[in-house]
Amino acid sequence: MITKKTLRQTTAALAVGAALMPITGVGLAHAQGSDSADSGSGVFILPYHGDINPFHGDIDPFHGDIDPFHGDINPFHGDINPFYGDISPFWGDISPFWGDINPFHGDISPFHGDISPFWGDIEAFHGDIEAFHGDINPFWGDIAPFWGDIGPFWGDISAFWGDIDAFGDTTAGDYDNLAAQLADMFQRAESVFGQAIETRTGSSFEEAFLNDLLARYGFDPSDPRSLEGVDTEQRARFFMDFYDGLMGFSGVDHVDHWMPAINWSPALSQSVGSGNGTVVGLLDFSFDASELLRVRTQGGERSWLDFNHGAAVASLIAAPMDGQGVMGVAPDTTLLTYNPFDESRTTNWTDVRSGVLSLVYQNSRVINMSLGVPGWTFHQDWADVLSDRRIIRRTGDTLFVFAAGNDGVTQTQNVNWSSVWNATNLLIVGSVDPNGRISRFSNTPGTACLTIYGQCYRGNRLMDRFLVAPGELILASDGEGGVTRLSGTSFAAPLVTGAAALVQGRWEWLGAHNVADVLLRSATDLGAEGVDEVYGWGLLNVDAALRPLDSSNLYVVDSRGRLRNIERLGMTGGRLQVHAQDATITLYEPLGWTYRDFQVSYNELMASSDLSDRQKAAITEIYLAERARNSSGFTDTVETGRMVDRSGNLTVTAFASAADPYQRLSNQDLPFQAGLEIADTASGRSLRLGMGEGALALNRQSGFQLFSDHRPETGGVNPVLGFASGGAYMLSSWRVAGATRMTVGFSSTDEAHDFVNPFTGEEQAMQGGLPSYQASAMVADLHHTLSDTLSVNITYTHLEEQTGFLGAQAPGAIGFEGGANTDAVSFGAEADLSGQVQLSASATLARTASTEFSDSVLSLSEDALSTAFQVTALRRGVFAEGDAVRLSVVQPLHLEDGTLTYMAGEISDRSTGAISTQSQEWALGGERAVYTELLYALPVFGDRADLSIFGRSSLSGDSLSGTETALASGLRFDLRF
Repeated sequence: MITKKTLRQTTAALAVGAALMPITGVGLAHAQGSDSADSGSGVFILPYHGDINPFHGDIDPFHGDIDPFHGDINPFHGDINPFYGDISPFWGDISPFWGDINPFHGDISPFHGDISPFWGDIEAFHGDIEAFHGDINPFWGDIAPFWGDIGPFWGDISAFWGDIDAFGDTTAGDYDNLAAQLADMFQRAESVFGQAIETRTGSSFEEAFLNDLLARYGFDPSDPRSLEGVDTEQRARFFMDFYDGLMGFSGVDHVDHWMPAINWSPALSQSVGSGNGTVVGLLDFSFDASELLRVRTQGGERSWLDFNHGAAVASLIAAPMDGQGVMGVAPDTTLLTYNPFDESRTTNWTDVRSGVLSLVYQNSRVINMSLGVPGWTFHQDWADVLSDRRIIRRTGDTLFVFAAGNDGVTQTQNVNWSSVWNATNLLIVGSVDPNGRISRFSNTPGTACLTIYGQCYRGNRLMDRFLVAPGELILASDGEGGVTRLSGTSFAAPLVTGAAALVQGRWEWLGAHNVADVLLRSATDLGAEGVDEVYGWGLLNVDAALRPLDSSNLYVVDSRGRLRNIERLGMTGGRLQVHAQDATITLYEPLGWTYRDFQVSYNELMASSDLSDRQKAAITEIYLAERARNSSGFTDTVETGRMVDRSGNLTVTAFASAADPYQRLSNQDLPFQAGLEIADTASGRSLRLGMGEGALALNRQSGFQLFSDHRPETGGVNPVLGFASGGAYMLSSWRVAGATRMTVGFSSTDEAHDFVNPFTGEEQAMQGGLPSYQASAMVADLHHTLSDTLSVNITYTHLEEQTGFLGAQAPGAIGFEGGANTDAVSFGAEADLSGQVQLSASATLARTASTEFSDSVLSLSEDALSTAFQVTALRRGVFAEGDAVRLSVVQPLHLEDGTLTYMAGEISDRSTGAISTQSQEWALGGERAVYTELLYALPVFGDRADLSIFGRSSLSGDSLSGTETALASGLRFDLRF
């Protein structure tokens, strides 16, 4: 018969055993040497959870458990352990934790201020989780603002409480004031939770909640003397229990400080499958099946030992999101548990090996082990367990997650790993406090190494396999339907295990070493830069682990199976709109000899890229700058000209004018527009060559003289030509008949992705990794004057984009290299009404021909139709002589119809990672953007000053046509000396 080694579960802190640990351990080890075949080293194996009691003293840590199923706070779920709190080798190190940090004030702000952003995630999550139906109560919406108010409030109470001296004649008033503050806090809580508590329990707020809480701490608000002598630790415990107790009636799962610390949220878990399909092994104490976890089997000692370590660890991995209790990191994970402990709460290496073997043979992909040997971060005897041939044969796909231990030691002794060799499937987890500092009790890796024949190979240092997670005051299941707060590396490890389950569940084909690599490389660096002796790789970051590790190292697989690198993820949206909400692109990230796939929404790619944000800011800044400088002429085409030659009826004139500030200036661009015009004054023929805004030069309507009228993003006057405006242009015009004039021309652009801020002159990079936008257009316009007050025109435009599609660009294989061809017809009319009002109108219909873009996974499989229009009314002499008002209604270029086809490699079998070519068809279009704009200008003091007022409002669709401003207005006063 094998005698178990004494294994102490130290949250329950079997104090006598703990006090005798160094002596008893040696004695038992020696005895086992002759009685068993166990290869143990003669030391204790401890389930690490219990080395720290967050509450200190003689009180059972379960005394304050909240039972959310009944709404009662039971001061004692079970018997008080007679040994608890008498002696523990860790009290001296851990007790100051409570004295230094108030959990609701000062250093640990995450307990209230940082949690509030999660309310939105959880609330939005209700509709997606059926288990939440019926659990939501009408008071939930009030909870977030309540905690925002109450957090600082009780922080002030605690500070005030701590400053009061002993009760006496001089301090009685202070204690009366303190009691009144507490009563006010209780009243606030009752106003939010009172009805919810009464609905759940049938009793009042006081009867079901408050009275038990006060009785447990011996507080009587009607007797201020009862509040005397309460130290920092007791105050912190009281407020923590107050918070946790009320949250049991919120109707949703508890939110805890570790969630924002590791960048985890319920929505994030759900987005990657919540660990569904992943089997996680748990080598720990057995627990009651009523925990509602997805437990497939429980092996080893199957009796429930009235000990919650296993339940607490399991809940942090996989507690369901059911509207009560705690939330697990990967709630849809399937658990396999093996209990190597017996009623003495001890085990030995033989039973540990049996447990590991059982879990491995049942295909556990991740195994959590919150047990070990005192004084070690990672003990030598783990090599004996993991070198078992039966285990080695099955562990290539198994990730082992170890708790580092709670002795506060730094390991200096190497571990001989020659019999195991592979260390890439190991993770060792330390604990940090809520401020991200290493916990005082947490063991650390130091410079120790897993050596192979005496050599420390790359990646085999303990610090190379080490990361940290929150492990102090962690809310977990108490094993009896309630919750409790616990501290220790035992409760940091399951957070890492849960994260591993999410990664494994999302990318099933990854090996254990790949999953470990992802978690380590995505960790948030703490301490010394890089991998260090205290924090290893740093703090677990779940969100980062589920995103690409390096966004510059991504690729797509095209229809021919080629890997096409995407240097930088981002795009310019132009006027491209994808109506299909499920339009996604599959990107791949290399990971060792394998890969991970990421589904990226095409619409989100356009909306959330850095480029898009900068574009929106640029459009807004330019719009404001232009509107602040326009005078009553409402024109951006004021030219300065000089005749350079004349011969008979022929004249040659040089001209210059201001450049469009939206044209992104590069080194070869002129900071102004310039050109030459050759005119025959007798026949009316003219030829103009220039560099600048071809769209304005080719425009024949006097009411549309602003740059913004012709930009595809902001204007509705032949915006197709606007795509090719800003570079070299040429036009020729002649009279066809008496009142009819023909104009033909060419316009082009070659825009680098730079932008000069019109206010500061600062040159800013808009986007790297994209080619310059190149486009050219041919134009033919026929203009006819019907009368002195009415004219019409029709314009044909042929646009050729070399590197984009309706202004949109994206990098490499997801871009539009080779471009697209668009033909457009524009109709215009202009009328002078009553001599004071000028009305101008323009409407455009465009068709972009189907095409396959060069070396891209995208193609335009059906012609794309788009429209635009603008109507502008100008009135002069409204309120005073010389003033003017301009009112416009604009629809910028809008895609009406068309189909974009995406054909690329996607994962066809998530269990193996097999890739096959698949296609999607994306309908183009979206909400139509229409806005109205009002401009007013008034010259004052003669011609020495101008007063300008502008306003713009979105009527529908995208606010401000590519910006995030739905309403803009302003006023400018310009005085010239």
